[in-house]
Amino acid sequence: MSQPMPPENLSLQSRLLTVLNLPLFDRVHELSILFDRCSLRQIQEIFPHIVHSIFGINGNPLGWGLRTTTLENNPLHFQTLHQFFGVCGPWMHLCHRLLLDQYKFDLDINLLPAKFVSMLQSGQNPQFYAELINIDAMMHQVATLSLNAFDFYVIHFVLYALQPLHSINPIAMQIHNVRSKTIYLKLVSEYLNNFLPLVPDARIEPVHFSSGVKAPQPLPAQALQPHRQPRYLKIPSSYRNGGNVSGGGGSPNTSGGSGNTSPQSNSPNASANRAYAWRSESVLHFFVDIWLRYDIESEHHLPSSDFVRGVRTLVKQVHFFANGAQLDHSSLCALRKVSLSMVKARIYAFLCGLIDRWPLDSSLMVVLELWLSYIQPWRYTMAALNNKTPSLAYKPPILSCFDGFIMDNLIMYTHIFMQMLPHFGRLDYTVYRNAFMLYRLATMFSQHDLVERLQRFERLHAGNSYGFDSPQRQVNMMNKSFSPGSQWNHVVNTSSTKLFSHAMQKQMESFLFLISMARNSVLRDIASLRNDIAERQRSEGFLKNFFNKLFGECTQDEVTLREFSRIPEVLRQCIDAFCRTFNVDQANLSMHENLPEEPCPPASSTVQNFSFFNSSDSLDTSKLNPHQMSLNASNMHATVDPATLPIQSNEVKSLVRLLHFISEKINKKYGSQIQAYYVRDDYCGKVARQLLYAPMTEQWFDKSSGQADICENLVPPRVCLRTLGSIPSLITIGCALIFGQLVWGAPIVGLILLGTVLLVYTLLQALFS
Repeated sequence: MSQPMPPENLSLQSRLLTVLNLPLFDRVHELSILFDRCSLRQIQEIFPHIVHSIFGINGNPLGWGLRTTTLENNPLHFQTLHQFFGVCGPWMHLCHRLLLDQYKFDLDINLLPAKFVSMLQSGQNPQFYAELINIDAMMHQVATLSLNAFDFYVIHFVLYALQPLHSINPIAMQIHNVRSKTIYLKLVSEYLNNFLPLVPDARIEPVHFSSGVKAPQPLPAQALQPHRQPRYLKIPSSYRNGGNVSGGGGSPNTSGGSGNTSPQSNSPNASANRAYAWRSESVLHFFVDIWLRYDIESEHHLPSSDFVRGVRTLVKQVHFFANGAQLDHSSLCALRKVSLSMVKARIYAFLCGLIDRWPLDSSLMVVLELWLSYIQPWRYTMAALNNKTPSLAYKPPILSCFDGFIMDNLIMYTHIFMQMLPHFGRLDYTVYRNAFMLYRLATMFSQHDLVERLQRFERLHAGNSYGFDSPQRQVNMMNKSFSPGSQWNHVVNTSSTKLFSHAMQKQMESFLFLISMARNSVLRDIASLRNDIAERQRSEGFLKNFFNKLFGECTQDEVTLREFSRIPEVLRQCIDAFCRTFNVDQANLSMHENLPEEPCPPASSTVQNFSFFNSSDSLDTSKLNPHQMSLNASNMHATVDPATLPIQSNEVKSLVRLLHFISEKINKKYGSQIQAYYVRDDYCGKVARQLLYAPMTEQWFDKSSGQADICENLVPPRVCLRTLGSIPSLITIGCALIFGQLVWGAPIVGLILLGTVLLVYTLLQALFS
């Protein structure tokens, strides 16, 4: 780390500690003043302390809250952090200001992930790290990295995503579950878009800074000896970018292009080229080498969905960056050509580990989207952006220039699909998001141009190496990804398995039969819900149904019916798409719209108290079948107070929040009186029960401990004015005011008349209830 502060700067350090303890807005304001008043030498002394405070090093792991601040939960903090850390903000300008005298900050490698440290220690690291590593002369191992201010900040920014905040902080857990976009994800997107630009002539901000930070220099004379024999990656010649440079590791002494990702040359312009491209080189290496080396298999906690979405942003931007190589004649061209091969060397093992451990719920969507983004590079080109319209779902054509990518990454299409499919066979398709996930997968593999290419390349290249770590690594990963008892084991057992084979066709037929049965089950649930709703509406009478429709009030059954009604058509399209892709005969599937009602077994304690565990609290694997898991999951629903449901599209957001605030004040002040009126047996009690929300028990799932624990909260009778915030209610009130003005010349009369009608209706309802 940096040298200890001299005595004359102790007052500066004391002031810095005071500033870092201020509220966020004051902290950012005071730091901006401090940056302007301090000399370059003083800023060099305090810079590491500020970075550690931002990312929670040796302190509060949340740091400044970059991964817990969203536009929804704290818009003021969100905007403040974005203005401060943006590419044109004061913090990035400070990082570039510190480049003037090429001052270096040491980073202890113990702060780095184990796989990244192993890459550095083995001597197989790219030449990019040759000028960064410091070797301990006694231990003959890498001890620290010497980084300039920009690299020091970027590497800490990248490492911050690996912290399992969702396991220790409730806000981070909520963001992990609901997939809100944090300021950290926004900064990731902004940094990658700026330093890995799509357009070849795009300006990389900030523009004005010291240009002599990373000039070409000879490699160290003494190479770090690897612990084992080096492995060399052979990039297939069919790779479309045609780069002679590999993103993988090689010997540090390798000359020329092999194993060197740094765009250096012996030409006189090498120094100027490096001065322009070194920031992009740093960003690419740190993001790819650290994020895609996340050790999913050995880590106790799964990475957060926030992190997986960040990796997807990285993959998309690398596609944009690499696809611009043909148009770029600047010093970034060499880096563009090797960027995709750097990702390709790590993405397969990364995805296999994610899929193997990710829970079987709708959060699997983030993993699916990451995979689909990598295997569809034709979606991330300048032409695709120009043709994309908000109103239409544009599907860019698969041009012949992407044949090389598909051929080199064939295992990413075939084996990952076969690894994903068993997980989809165990999902609960009464949840629309799960059905939509399957739809995304089906539409991806129903593209005729893609299927034709996959079949042709699979016939030509089955069993070959696809340019990953090693062929043996592919076999090991595939064997590890499937449990010994899996029904797919005999299909996916070696690296030569074909996706478009007769055995796989039979497995797809069995899979689609399960999907068809799930669709039929949803159709039965829809019919049952419609009958229940119709019976309830008949019992409530015409007037109550009319006012419910007028004010837009929906019961839980009606909300569930709307959700269910979308599922059968989505599943039908999935079945059609997969049948076309794998030549499955739909006549063998159960696709009947109307099925006879299955006899319901009598309720018993065994059915009601079903458990997947036996009497000795051990998991009984004989009960783990999709049918029983579906039945068990159907009884698990979160019950939420209707007054606290998310604001709907037919409600005015600000008005609903104001009415909720007023309702809470009334309930808090008069809660005991409200409850007393609700339980009365006389006519006043009947009126109160018509006007107030009934008591209920809220139930939700708490996953903060890593398990889904059911929590309960008793909600008493209460006032809820939320109905007045809906658009139909406001239209009704407006019509009453207009009617009063037209008939009596006084709008208030129309409002009084509306209130009188509602009051008489409520009194009659109470009388006959």
